[in-house]
Amino acid sequence: MLLFIAKLKRTLTPRQYIRLLDTHDLGKKVSNRLMAKVGISTEGKVVIRPPFYFEQGNLELGEGAFINSGCVFLDEAPIRIGRYAMLGPQVRLCTTSHDVHPERRKSNDFTAPITVSDNAWIGAGCVVLPGVSIGCNSVVAANSVVTEDVPPNALYAGSPARFKKWLVVPEQV
Repeated sequence: MLLFIAKLKRTLTPRQYIRLLDTHDLGKKVSNRLMAKVGISTEGKVVIRPPFYFEQGNLELGEGAFINSGCVFLDEAPIRIGRYAMLGPQVRLCTTSHDVHPERRKSNDFTAPITVSDNAWIGAGCVVLPGVSIGCNSVVAANSVVTEDVPPNALYAGSPARFKKWLVVPEQV
């Protein structure tokens, strides 16, 4: 019944979509249609394995993007997932953070967008912090905490994530 009502409504709240995703096997076609009603922008078919959690629907998903189970997107600022990008299970993308000073912590939060470029792969359990961009074809190893931009064609790992090697060696200028 909930699915039938959702198909008739023009818009859905993120909470309603999450509930549908968690309780129904929607299939790619229906899931993509319902994402549009929440405000999530998609370029084509995407795969999202439930459970999947987000706050605002401030998401742009490229064609062929794959989001594995248990991912959490705190999307106060925009989150862009590129074409054929893959996110492992339990990945957390956080666009909001707080001041570290104890007196300003509750009142001085800030937001910044996150971009995961085309064909990037973020391993299981990674955390990506506000303002980070992950370059095309890059890989972030499992359980890493990404605090800075990752250039294209690079492997990053650790907490905090650091450069490990080039996946494709950049041409010398």
